[in-house]
Amino acid sequence: MSLVIKLTFEMLIIVAIGVIAAKTKIIDNNGKEKLSSLLVDLLLPVSMLASSQQPFTVNNLKGTVYIAIIAFVYYLIAFATGKLIGKIRGMDSAKVAMFTLLIAFANTGFIGMPILKQIIGDQGTLYGAIYNSVFDILYFSYGMYMLTSDRCIQNSDSLADYSSSKTEKISKFKELFKNPMIWIAFLTVILYIMPYRFPEVVTASFDLIGNCMMPVSMLVIGAEIAGMNIKTVIGHKSAYSVSMLRMILFPILTYVVMKIINVDFEVMATAVILAAMPSGSLNVIMAQKYKNNIEFATSAVMQNTILMVLTLPLFVYLIVK
Repeated sequence: MSLVIKLTFEMLIIVAIGVIAAKTKIIDNNGKEKLSSLLVDLLLPVSMLASSQQPFTVNNLKGTVYIAIIAFVYYLIAFATGKLIGKIRGMDSAKVAMFTLLIAFANTGFIGMPILKQIIGDQGTLYGAIYNSVFDILYFSYGMYMLTSDRCIQNSDSLADYSSSKTEKISKFKELFKNPMIWIAFLTVILYIMPYRFPEVVTASFDLIGNCMMPVSMLVIGAEIAGMNIKTVIGHKSAYSVSMLRMILFPILTYVVMKIINVDFEVMATAVILAAMPSGSLNVIMAQKYKNNIEFATSAVMQNTILMVLTLPLFVYLIVK
């Protein structure tokens, strides 16, 4: 319980500092983007490489396989749930696609990885890297297919438009293999399996850099919250269905299933924590690019991010109690 209290207060304090920094213009929009890039492009990859240097065990290797299977099954269920609920609620095909992406794809990298490192250390980073590889593969293949096919059906006025959209889908699928995080995840697993280990001073330096992930991510979240229009976020009724599924139902079901199948603590912690993450900001970027329910996507992500401060400590408590 002390870990939950400590982690909760650390998160709240750093988020509050991020809010103050944004309000006082210490962190402006440019600074927020730079911090985000620092986290995703430097801190996260270095932390993943550091996680490969932990002692090799067959159990951990099995854990990576379990995580990949759990992540894949989770996304299949989330896709089916999103499409079913979207149709029941009478959403058009474009909104069904965005609703599905919002409930399926969470902020498992930007926020999830730092939290995992805090709770279960390098093993959490290793498992998180595998989980996020499944995220990337499915988002930039099936996720992009949903967005572009709905856009093609609704907005194309000619065969040329259809052909252009089809070419774009193929291009997006090719871009999947240009995503450096997927290759870093593969490299992490390869380095973990190999008997060679970096010199201790290198690993220690990598760990120091990786330990910056949590404070940097919480600062950025605080800066994001500072710029939110709370009335708009609270008043967007459609976003509540996303929040209910994303922040409460999915993590509860994941926790129950992990208990039933009786997986190792580290596997359970990874699955539950990443299931408890808010909808990914990548969904907002794609909503803007494809002009697909931008206000809905933005409100849902903001709503989720605020709720995380309340719900995440509860799920951490369930895991570590």
